[in-house]
Amino acid sequence: MSKKWSSTTKRWVIVGLVLTLALIVYRFSSIVPPLAISIIVAYILNPLVGFIAAKAKIPRTWAVAGIYLALMVVLGLAFAALVPNLIQQVMSINVDFQGIVEAISRFFEQPLFLFGFYVDLLDIYKEVSSTLQDIVSPLASRTVSFLIGLASGLGWAVFIAIVSFYLLKDADKLGHAFYELVPADYRDEAHRLMEEVDAIWNAFFRAQIVLCLVVGAMVGAALWIVGVKNALVLGIVAGILEIVPNIGPVISSIPAILIAYFQDSARLPLSNFWFALLVAGLYVVIQQVENNFLVPRIIGRRLHLHPLVVIIGAIAGAKLAGILGIFLAAPTLATLRVLARYVHCKLLDLDPFPEEAEEPSEPAEQER
Repeated sequence: MSKKWSSTTKRWVIVGLVLTLALIVYRFSSIVPPLAISIIVAYILNPLVGFIAAKAKIPRTWAVAGIYLALMVVLGLAFAALVPNLIQQVMSINVDFQGIVEAISRFFEQPLFLFGFYVDLLDIYKEVSSTLQDIVSPLASRTVSFLIGLASGLGWAVFIAIVSFYLLKDADKLGHAFYELVPADYRDEAHRLMEEVDAIWNAFFRAQIVLCLVVGAMVGAALWIVGVKNALVLGIVAGILEIVPNIGPVISSIPAILIAYFQDSARLPLSNFWFALLVAGLYVVIQQVENNFLVPRIIGRRLHLHPLVVIIGAIAGAKLAGILGIFLAAPTLATLRVLARYVHCKLLDLDPFPEEAEEPSEPAEQER
């Protein structure tokens, strides 16, 4: 029998493994976002795969393949049905940019009277125009870069599909292997922790899908009712930006307000200013309905994070992982809160799951 490692050796091995893992993540950081997306896709589809495999009594591989095929068909049909309409609506945006430029030019040509002095704005206008020209001039090279990025994105999409396929196919084996790595004395606690974390992420993804669909439909319908042009496009934009915590709805409202200001309503006899104000009010009302009615009922108390904490987390997430970091900020913070509570209880020799100890006493209390 080989010699057992001492406690010191075990600690150093653990530290070395953690540092090696951190170095690998840092060295291959470009693969982390698509790998994270693959895990998310597999996590979302895993319950459906398990359900189909159990009901149809087929291997998980066939269930995963069937779901992938169904998704491809649905996405293809949706693309064929929506894209022509989207292109038509986008092409119908006929804001008079030339008139706007001329109005801005006339404004800057007039001297500004401020605190008894005349301020010449023409130099400022020339400087701004020169800056804009410098931005627009390399447009051709940026177009080439965009096409290269698009090809790279398609490659990563194939990578995500392949990795998520194998994660779904071997999900049960991977879960069993994970619990085998946990010491036997801690497996019950690890299982309870995973249940809490799973509840957080399950609630988050379910809520995001529902909120994106509901808010997108509400915005699109409201804008169509009041006569905003391109309501379908704006509704889709609102639904997509719903994944950005707190500031997403604000960003999605900007193009709608601008379109309302520069284009007349197709239904209401309002001036452009009042029409834009009405559209802004609609976004505020929808946001209030979402925050006070939809979010508490859809997400419940699973995340229970203060909006300020979510905003700070989103900023940190954007710094670390871009758009993906913004999207995953809220559930990541909620997960860290669960883990921090567990570590805190262990450090103070407290029960990390006190509600389990209280459950047996409930029937006795009811009998009294």
